[in-house]
Amino acid sequence: MFFSTYILAQDSISNRQPEGIIKKINRLEHGKGSVMIIQDDKITEKLGKPEIKSGLQAQSSEDHFIKVSGWRIQVFSGNNQRISKNEAFTKETDIKSVFPELSTYVKYNAPFWRLRVGDFQTFQDAQNKLVELRHLFPDFGREMSIVKEKIQVKVQ
Repeated sequence: MFFSTYILAQDSISNRQPEGIIKKINRLEHGKGSVMIIQDDKITEKLGKPEIKSGLQAQSSEDHFIKVSGWRIQVFSGNNQRISKNEAFTKETDIKSVFPELSTYVKYNAPFWRLRVGDFQTFQDAQNKLVELRHLFPDFGREMSIVKEKIQVKVQ
């Protein structure tokens, strides 16, 4: 009789869903203070799941990236706070319309807005794409340059 009770107890525990952090925090326990977190259920569902970073193409849940030293092409850099942000995003849209597979990164590092593109492991790959970008976007050409930066590489 003891053995069958033990199996049932183990079975009920293993079928139980793991308790989320929000439920654990919100649970009332005698002799302890209480905290109540009120938030949208969509936020609770995302807790504990991997973050999808901007600038990357849509990923399956099995895709993993590492950061390594590499090269990017700096397409734009401006410090005019009224227009530089819009200009960076406009140029990003222009480039994405021609090269949808090319990763783009718009970043603000005071006082500069910058647009960098690509994740090139070799300088030669970056140089080849720079020549292509200068040909297709002659208005951007003089400003574009290759910069050394940590890039994201897909782990297979």
